[in-house]
Amino acid sequence: MIIESIEMENFKSYGKKVTVRLKDGFTVIIGPNGSGKSNLGDAMLFVLGAKSNKAIRVDRAADFIHKSDPPLKRCSVTLTISEGDKKYTLSREIVNNGNEIKSNYYLNGKRARYLDVLKLIDSFHIYLDSYSFVLQGDINNIIKMSGAERRKLIESMAGIESYKERIENAKNDINGLNENINILDAKISEIKHNLDRLNIDRENARKYSNLKKEIDDMNAYLKLKDLENIEGEINLYKNDVKRLDSELNKLNIRLKELNDNKNKTQENIREIEKKLNDLGGSEVLKLRKEIEETTREIATINAGINTHRENIDSYEMQIKASKDSMEFQKNELQNKLREKKNYESYIKTDENNINKISAELEKFRQENYANSKKLRDLNEKLKSIDDSINSINSEIEEKNALINDIGEKISVKKREISIKEDSYRDLQLKVKDLKWKIEASQDNINEYSKEINLINSRFIDLRNKVSSLSRNKSDNDQKIRELEKQLRGLNYSGGMSPAVKEIHNIMEHGTIPGIYGELKNLIEYDEKYGNAVIVSGGARLRAIVVDDDYAAERCINILKEKKLGRLTFIPLNKIMAPKDHEKSEKLVRDGISIGFIRDFVRYDEKFKMAVMYCFADTLLFDNIENARKHMGGVRIVTLDGEIFEASGSITGGYLKNDEILYNRITKEIASLENENIIIDGELKNANSELGNVSSQLTDLTRKRDVETANLESNKNLLGESKKSLQSYNDSIETLKREIAELTDNLKNIEVDLRELRLKAYKNNREKEEIFKQLKEINPENMEIEKQIESELNRANAEYKSHSDTLITINNDIKHFEQRITELDEKIGNYKKSLEEKSKELQDLKNDLDKKNNALNELRAREYEIDSKSRDLYNKKVELNDALDRILIDIRNTEDGINKKNILITSLNAKIDGLIEKSNEIHNEIIDADIPDFKLTVREIREKIAHNENEIISLGPINQKAIQEYDDEYSKYSENIEKYDTLKRERESLIDMQNKIIEEEKKTFLDLFDGINKNFKEIYYRLTGGEATLEITSRDDPLNSEIYIKAMPKGKYMIKIDALSGGEKSVAVLALILAFQNEKPSPVYYLDEVDMFLDGYNAEQVGKLFRENSKKAQVIMVSLKKAVSKFATNIIGVTTDGHGNTKIVEKYMEEDDGEKRDSQGDNKAR
Repeated sequence: MIIESIEMENFKSYGKKVTVRLKDGFTVIIGPNGSGKSNLGDAMLFVLGAKSNKAIRVDRAADFIHKSDPPLKRCSVTLTISEGDKKYTLSREIVNNGNEIKSNYYLNGKRARYLDVLKLIDSFHIYLDSYSFVLQGDINNIIKMSGAERRKLIESMAGIESYKERIENAKNDINGLNENINILDAKISEIKHNLDRLNIDRENARKYSNLKKEIDDMNAYLKLKDLENIEGEINLYKNDVKRLDSELNKLNIRLKELNDNKNKTQENIREIEKKLNDLGGSEVLKLRKEIEETTREIATINAGINTHRENIDSYEMQIKASKDSMEFQKNELQNKLREKKNYESYIKTDENNINKISAELEKFRQENYANSKKLRDLNEKLKSIDDSINSINSEIEEKNALINDIGEKISVKKREISIKEDSYRDLQLKVKDLKWKIEASQDNINEYSKEINLINSRFIDLRNKVSSLSRNKSDNDQKIRELEKQLRGLNYSGGMSPAVKEIHNIMEHGTIPGIYGELKNLIEYDEKYGNAVIVSGGARLRAIVVDDDYAAERCINILKEKKLGRLTFIPLNKIMAPKDHEKSEKLVRDGISIGFIRDFVRYDEKFKMAVMYCFADTLLFDNIENARKHMGGVRIVTLDGEIFEASGSITGGYLKNDEILYNRITKEIASLENENIIIDGELKNANSELGNVSSQLTDLTRKRDVETANLESNKNLLGESKKSLQSYNDSIETLKREIAELTDNLKNIEVDLRELRLKAYKNNREKEEIFKQLKEINPENMEIEKQIESELNRANAEYKSHSDTLITINNDIKHFEQRITELDEKIGNYKKSLEEKSKELQDLKNDLDKKNNALNELRAREYEIDSKSRDLYNKKVELNDALDRILIDIRNTEDGINKKNILITSLNAKIDGLIEKSNEIHNEIIDADIPDFKLTVREIREKIAHNENEIISLGPINQKAIQEYDDEYSKYSENIEKYDTLKRERESLIDMQNKIIEEEKKTFLDLFDGINKNFKEIYYRLTGGEATLEITSRDDPLNSEIYIKAMPKGKYMIKIDALSGGEKSVAVLALILAFQNEKPSPVYYLDEVDMFLDGYNAEQVGKLFRENSKKAQVIMVSLKKAVSKFATNIIGVTTDGHGNTKIVEKYMEEDDGEKRDSQGDNKAR
C-alpha cells in the first residue's frame, strides 16, 4: 500500500488546488524554512484523522483554511491510496458557514463517517500512535519524558488500554455481581420469613381441606344410603305396579265377558219384548212400560247403593290407612321422645360433668393459688434478702474503698455519670426514631383500612348477589315441585306401552338403524293449536316413523317374538300422502278456513310425508259454527277440538286433554331447570370471586394486624424507652447524691461497717430458713391443671354435639306432632263423610224397598191381565234382573279399572319422581370415591357437626396458602439457584480478571523486549556504540519506569539525560525506528528528525531510511544534504510572492550505475 498523491485546495499555505504525486521508496521534502514543507505532513494527518488540531499545528479548525483577502470559506485535502489493484480516494473538507464550522469526510467521492475513515486506516495497518508519523518535537518529547511516561508510551503501543478496559469491566461486573448477591441474600431472607408465615396458613388450609373432604365424603355416604332407600322404594312401587297391571288385565278380560253377556241378554230381552208386543194390548203395554221404568229406577237405586257402598269402603280404607299412618307417626314420635329424653339425659350428664370438672379445676386452682402465693411470697422475700445482702456487701466494699481512696471513688462515679449521660442521649435519639416508626405504621394502617373498606364493600355486594341467586334458585325449585304436583294430579303419566318401550330400547342401543320414534315427538306446535293437532292426528300421532319398510318389518317381528303388542309404522320410503280435495284447497284459498292443520305444525323437512299422511288435508276453523257451515266432503277440526269428518259425522263435547297440560308443564319445568343451570353458573362464578375477595380481605387484614402489632410493639418500646430515660436521669441524680454522701459520711464509716456485718449475718440465717420451706413445694401441679382443663374442653365439645342433636330431634318431634294433628283432622273428615254416605245409603235402601213393592204390585196386575204372556214376562223379568246384575258388574269392573289406572298412574309418577331423585343423587356421587364409614347415620351426623365446629374454630382460611407456599418455595429454590450461579459467575470473573492481568503483563513485556532488541541493533548500526532500555521492575512492569541508556562509541554507558544534543537525537531516533520495526506500517512520515544530527550521523540515518524504503513508503522532511542524497524522490517546496506554496518534484533513477534526474515543476495554479 502506498500514498500515490496528495491534492490540497486552500489548505494552510497551499492557497489554491495543488497535487503532489508521491512514489514508493524514500521521498525527501526539502525547501527553505517557512515554505510549507511540514504542511504536506499536516495534510496527510488532516485526512488520516489526527486526534487534535494541535497535532497538526493549528489552534482551531478555521486555521486550516488558507488566509487570503477576501477570506475563503472552505479547504480540502484528498489522498489517493493504492493497495494492489485497488485504489481509494480519501478526502476531508472544512467549511466555514460563519455561524459554525463543519468537517466532512469522503470515501471514494461519497460522504463517509469518521468511523469509516478509521476502519480503512486500520485495514492498512497505519498506526499513528506508534510513530508511523514522527513530527517536529517528538524527539525532544521522548528525551524529556519521565520513566513513567515512557512506560505509558509503550503501554499505548501495546494496546494496554484495551486490557485495562477489560479489567475495569471485569471489576464492574464483579461489583455488580456482589451487589446482586447481596440483594438476593436479602430477598432469600425475606422469602424464608414469608415461608415461615405461610407454613402456618398452609397447615390450617390443609386441616380445613381434610375436614371439608371428610364432611363431603360423609355427606356423599349419607346420600348413598338415601339412594339405597330410594331404590328399595322404587322396587316396592314397581312390584305394586306389576301386581296392579296383572289385576288390570284380569279386569279387562272380565269387562269383555260382561259386555258380551250384556249384549246377548239385551238381544234376548228384545226378542221377548217383540213376542209380548205381539201377544198383549195397550193396557199390557202400559203396565209393561211402568214395570220397565220401575225396573230401571230400581237398577239406578241399586247402582247408587253400590256406589255408596264403594264410597263407604273407600272412606273406611282411607280411615284405616290414615290411622295406620298416624300410628306410624306416633311410634316415630315416641321414638323421638325417647331419643329426646336420652339426649336430655346426656346433656344433663354433660352439664354435671362440666360442673364437676369446673369445680375440681376451681378447687385445684385455689389450692394451687395458695401454693403459688406462698411460693411467690417466699421468692419475693428471698429476692429481698439477696438484694439486701448484695446491698450490704456493696456498701461495705464501697465504704472500704472510700476509706482507702475516697478521691478515686468520686472520680469513678463521675465517669459513670458521664457514661449514663451518653446513654441518655442515645435513648433520646431512639425515642425520636420510634416516634417516626409509629407515625409510619399508623399511616400504613390507615391505608390498609381504606383498602379493607373498599374490598369489604365488594364482599358484601357479592354476598348479597349469592344470596339473591340462591333465593331465585329456591323459588324455581318450589315452582318445579308445584308443577310436579300438578303432573301427578293429571290422568296422564306420559308413560309408554311395552311395545313403544321396546322400540325406544332398540333406538337407544342402535340394533336397528333408521328408527326416529313416535311422530308426536318429531313435531312441535303452539299451545293454542294443541287440541286441534291432537284430535286431528289421533292414533296416527303415536305411529313409529322409520326410514324404510325393512326397518318396520324388523321391528314388527321383534314385537311378535316378544308378544309385546301391535304398533303402526310409517316407512318414509313408501308412505303416500293423500291428495288435497278441491273443496279444501278452495276454502283455504278463499280465506274461509284458517288453513290446513299441517301448516301449523313445525317439523324436519325429511318427515314431511309422514306429517302429510297424519293430517292429510284436514282444515282448521276457529269455531264450531263456522265449521258447520262448510262441513261435508272435507275433514275439519276446530281450535276447541271438534272434528267434522268428510262423511258428515261430528265428534265433540268437553275435552280434557291432559296430554297438552302434561307437555306444557314439562316444558315449563325444563325452562325452570335451564334457568337453574344458568343460576348455578352465576353462583359458581360469584362464589369463586367471593372466595378471591375473601382471600384478599384476609390478606389485607393480616397485613393490617401485623402493622398494628408493630405499632403496639413500637409504642411499648417507646414507653419503655421513656421509662429508661427517667431511670437514667434518676441514676445520674442518685450518683451525684452518693458522691455527696460519701464525702459527708466518711467520718462515720467504721460504725456503719460494724452494723452492716451484723445485718448480713442475720440475713443469711433467714435465707437458710426460706430454702427449707421452698423444698416442700411440689412443682408438678401445673401439669395436673392442664389435664383438668383438657378434660373440661372435651366435656364442653360433647355438650355442644349433644345440644345440636337435641335441636334436630325437637324439630323432628314438631314435624311428627304436626303430621299427627293433620291426620287426626283427616280421619275426622273421613268419618263425617262416612256418616253422611251411610245415611244416604239407608235412604237408598228404603227407596229400593218401596220400588220393589211397587214392582211386585205391577207384576201382579200384569199376571192377572195376561196369563198367556206371564211365562214370557217372567222370563223377561229374569233376563232384566240378570241384565241389572251384569250392568252393575260392568260398572263395578269399569270403576275398578279406573281406580287401577289411577293407582298405576300415581305409582308411576312416584316412581318417576323417585327415579329422578335417584338420578340426581347418582349424578352427584357417580365419580365420588366414597369410603365405607363403620358408623351409624346418627354418629355420622354428629361427626359432621363436630367437623363443622372444628372448621369454625380455625377462623378465616387462606385457601391460596398451599399454592402461595409452593410458589414462595419455588421462588426460594429459584433464588437459591440464582445465588449459587452468581457466586460461580463471580469466581469465574475473578479468574478471568487474573488471567487478563497476566496477559496484559506478558503483552507489555513482549513488546518491550522486542523494542529493546531492535533499539540495540539500530543504535549499533547508526553509531557503532551500545544502547538499551532499562525497566525498574519486570515483576510489576505496569507500575515501573523505563530509562534510555546509551554508550556512544569510545564512551561509557550513561543515561540519555547525560548525552550531548546530537547523541540524544541519535539515541531517540534509533528508539523510534525500533518502534517502527516492532509495529511496522506501510507508510512512514518523519518531519526534520535529523535537525540535531551531524553530517556523519545524518548520512547513517539516510542510509537506514533508504534501506527501510524497500519495505515501506518513507516520506521525510529534511534540511540535510547528507540525507537527501539517499532519496529516490525529492520534492522541493518554495513560496511565491503572495504566500502560496509551490512544489518542485524530482525523481532519482539509476541506470548502468549512474544517476539520472527526472525533474518536474508543479506550481500552484
